[in-house]
Amino acid sequence: MKDRTVWSPTSFGARAHDYDRLRPGYPAEAVTETLAALGGGPPGTALDIGCGTGKLGVTLAALGHAVTGLEPDARMAAVASANGLAVEVGAFETWEPGGRRFDLVACGQAWHWLHSGERSAKTARCLRPGGRILLAWNFGTYALRDSTCLNRVYASVLPDGLPPGRGGRTSLSESDLDAYAQELRSHGFRCVTRTVVAWQTRLATDEFCGLLGTDSRHLALPSPLRHRLLREVASCLDAGEGGEVRVEYRCLVVGASKGA
Repeated sequence: MKDRTVWSPTSFGARAHDYDRLRPGYPAEAVTETLAALGGGPPGTALDIGCGTGKLGVTLAALGHAVTGLEPDARMAAVASANGLAVEVGAFETWEPGGRRFDLVACGQAWHWLHSGERSAKTARCLRPGGRILLAWNFGTYALRDSTCLNRVYASVLPDGLPPGRGGRTSLSESDLDAYAQELRSHGFRCVTRTVVAWQTRLATDEFCGLLGTDSRHLALPSPLRHRLLREVASCLDAGEGGEVRVEYRCLVVGASKGA
């Protein structure tokens, strides 16, 4: 396939409301287990890097943290603000905390967009001594009765496959988290932990296709091609899955503490 839409992380903003409505949140259990493994302590100030529409920040706020969201896309930030977060618009790489230091720095589904090494060093500077970092991702699989129809749709519409979603890579995998944990250790973070919480949800066909439409690899497609693909996916699911898809998630959280 020759024509690819030029895509960047801020392209998520074009689907901000779908992202907020359909992207999974983060189970409070995963957050509380991670923080407990790092020594517990009362809620404090938290910086949510790449907060998007507030998926992780809202969970942290519900647990009592005073959350400041940081988001490079103003459209995503506006939704996060509507969800009750105090949000500053800007990229973490160029943003300055203005002398502030946080008890917790969190990042949901966005750490891999930031520059390796630099992200950990700057996070350490944003944390008070003994502060904690929490990196969270949801990894989803689709429990289909018969995946052959869906495979045929993708092979027919996209014979060259989906375009890479980020940095030329096809997708993020759970194995990448090992490298993130090692990066934190190399920048002086200690007590590096990993928490896994399994959960699931059911989506109607239109919701499932809307969710696919917020995926970076689908967003990288030219709009007419993406719309055609999702129409055919919807027809396939209506016929073969009864108009509903079960999505099974694993929420993985990497946590660590900053040395005193």
